[in-house]
Amino acid sequence: MMFKFNKIYFIFLYFLLINSCGLLKEDNGNINYRTIDFNNYTPPKTPSYDSVDDWLVHPDKDQNEYSFLEKNNNLLKADVFFVVPTLFADKKNVAWNSDVYDTKFSKILIESSIKYQATAWMDAGNLYSPNYRQAHFRVFDERFRENGGKKAYDLAYQDIKRSFEVYLKKYNNGKPIIIAGHSQGSAHLVTLLKEFFDGKNLKKKLIAAYLPGTIITESDFFDLELMSSEDETGGYLTWNTFKVLKNEEKYNLTIERIYLNNAQVSNPITWNEYISKDINDHKGFLWLNQKVFSNAVIIESIDEALNIKTPKMGFPKSILVSFLKDYHKGDINLFWEDIRLNSIKRVQSYFKNLQN
Repeated sequence: MMFKFNKIYFIFLYFLLINSCGLLKEDNGNINYRTIDFNNYTPPKTPSYDSVDDWLVHPDKDQNEYSFLEKNNNLLKADVFFVVPTLFADKKNVAWNSDVYDTKFSKILIESSIKYQATAWMDAGNLYSPNYRQAHFRVFDERFRENGGKKAYDLAYQDIKRSFEVYLKKYNNGKPIIIAGHSQGSAHLVTLLKEFFDGKNLKKKLIAAYLPGTIITESDFFDLELMSSEDETGGYLTWNTFKVLKNEEKYNLTIERIYLNNAQVSNPITWNEYISKDINDHKGFLWLNQKVFSNAVIIESIDEALNIKTPKMGFPKSILVSFLKDYHKGDINLFWEDIRLNSIKRVQSYFKNLQN
């Protein structure tokens, strides 16, 4: 029994280390990163995205080694364009951007963000996820913005923009699109939506944009709106998840509330403004073994964020999760089944509206 418990605990720690935004430590602001001036830095090779090798996930790419990608076979009527969050976070690595052709790092991205996040949308559409030169985690630290952070962040976005242009030209074939991501991925997708969808003809092809883990205000878009019902299409959804803590200010969280002023919030359980206290309304939290735990999460309140208590998953899982103070890492995992079912419903609603 002790061996089994230790094994579960080790896997849990490993999951936190590699999952969204990539840091086990919760005192992100106090990390002493090594760095260099961006002017003295040579970025990694630029991906063209004409080859499927430049994509983390692509329906035409042979990825049989990953069982969770087996059904990504380009047979669905809609597409999903997913952008992974920040996992490039080694404090000793002076590089500003990750290397798309680093196979070890790519494997980490697939076995963490793709496996535990992007798969929530795979039953709704064919999954495309570009492997981009994501900006190092330190770009979100004010100490590093001026000597390279802004340039590294923009370089990352240019990869995503290029990949989306190639996707539209070579692979989309007129299909409607779900846009989805997390954290840095969601932030870049806000810019992508502004450039390609907001007030543009392509908005007609937008089923929904799921953008958890970033900050969006009502003034960020001209024409796109926050959706407020479970089957609405053509808009976006966004949220940041916080654990209910007695002394939240003593923790240095990935996203601090001070930055959430006027942030819009969607409810990923009811998908409307109603806050249900019925735990049976929660469809499911995706755990490490890819088992979905339903009836595990209650949203206690919604202000500038979702506020939840420790998920109810039984012993020892709830005990392990109780030690985690920063729920940014779980913005998608906590509501994985809710997202999966909702994205299917929005696709159905999109095609139904076309017939009317």
